[in-house]
Amino acid sequence: MKAAGQGRVKEFCGAGNGGRKIHPTKRWAAGCYGLRLPLKTAATFAHSLNSGTPSQRTHLVAALAALLVAGGVLAAGLEWCQGVERGYVHELAADFSDSKLQGAALQKAAFAEDDLLILYGSSELTQNVPTSAEQFFRDYPTGFRVFPVGKHGTAALSMLQKVAAVGPGIAGRKVAHSISPGFFFEEIFDPGQYAGNFSAMQAYELAFSRHLSPELKRDVARRMLAFPQTLEDDWLLGAALERLAGDTATDRALYSFLCPLGYLNNAIGRAQDHVEATLHILDEEDAPDAPGSPRQRVRIAPNWSRLVKSSAQMVHGVVEAKRKQARKVRPKSSRDKVFLERVGKAREWTDAELLLRTFQELNAKPLLLCMPIEDVRLEAAGLSPAARDVFIERLKGLAKAYNFPLLTFREHESDAGFLSDFFDHLSAKGWIYYDRALDDFYHDRPLNTAPPAEPPSIP
Repeated sequence: MKAAGQGRVKEFCGAGNGGRKIHPTKRWAAGCYGLRLPLKTAATFAHSLNSGTPSQRTHLVAALAALLVAGGVLAAGLEWCQGVERGYVHELAADFSDSKLQGAALQKAAFAEDDLLILYGSSELTQNVPTSAEQFFRDYPTGFRVFPVGKHGTAALSMLQKVAAVGPGIAGRKVAHSISPGFFFEEIFDPGQYAGNFSAMQAYELAFSRHLSPELKRDVARRMLAFPQTLEDDWLLGAALERLAGDTATDRALYSFLCPLGYLNNAIGRAQDHVEATLHILDEEDAPDAPGSPRQRVRIAPNWSRLVKSSAQMVHGVVEAKRKQARKVRPKSSRDKVFLERVGKAREWTDAELLLRTFQELNAKPLLLCMPIEDVRLEAAGLSPAARDVFIERLKGLAKAYNFPLLTFREHESDAGFLSDFFDHLSAKGWIYYDRALDDFYHDRPLNTAPPAEPPSIP
């Protein structure tokens, strides 16, 4: 497939607008408005059949037959689209287009495949690192491939909306979540990054979900309302979130009145999502000639010790550059107090717990992986190991509360080569440890983050 961002997704429902692209939220409103006439016609159809002349009744029956045929064609078309998605979803593992990240159809298709492991994360997923999970497992060396979902600024609030849009398709399925510590180091998350990851389709699926509890939707709605710029052009979504967040008897009643329109909107959105995903697949210049799962490959047992050694050579220059930068920028006094205040007030804790609640209510089986906060990063920020411990212990407590496995890679805090920079990007060496953890998780082996043992020497 093309590199991330080079695939072009054709605009759906663009006809009749002078060929201009339509903003997604405006497409939702236009689609719902366009259904008013058919709904009104259907409401008076039975009366017309009984009261009209034989000629009028004949025309009405013909119209009904035409509607049924059109409905059948639409259903067949959507089924065909889903078949295309199932056939090509393996080839989209390396894709980071909006069709994959902002929709739900391709993520649902990936969860339905036993040889794909979905990995949610942020910008670390999009870095061109030869040992990244997407590249390491590309040829199914141990029987599966990693399907990354995320981009720059995909924090927990955006991630949980993606998970909610998948809905029951995630039930009983394994899923990995890469945690970037930096999101917890600021009190308020950047609204621009949230807006860049916002999907109206995914937000609607959450707001009108029948699979999440009212309490969870209420708490998520309150956080989503903190970013009003994403709701300015969508009165239905904004009104639904406000009613969910208010949670009074009146709010609940008004939300119930909005639900039919929300369900209808979601049905339109899912259909559009399938069409856009299919158009994206067919638009790729190097798409496979025929759909189907990739051929079976011979499985191999990775020599993790050898892989770690070879990756360590790849990051030698990174280590020296980071140590040099740390000596240059380290403050003269401790910054523990300011750091702990920010960590204590970070909204990401609220969002992270909402994400875990979403996993729990949808019966997913997540693995949480948190990048280590290296000693060299503490030096650059003027922090002590005790400040780092506060963050790690709170994160461990959160994971324990939901009984989800968490890997913190604390054995590698003294390794300046685990991350490629101070911005939560894994190096070639760090990815090898992530790869081993993902491989163990997929194959139900005990999880281990320690350096691999040397293989026994041959006498």
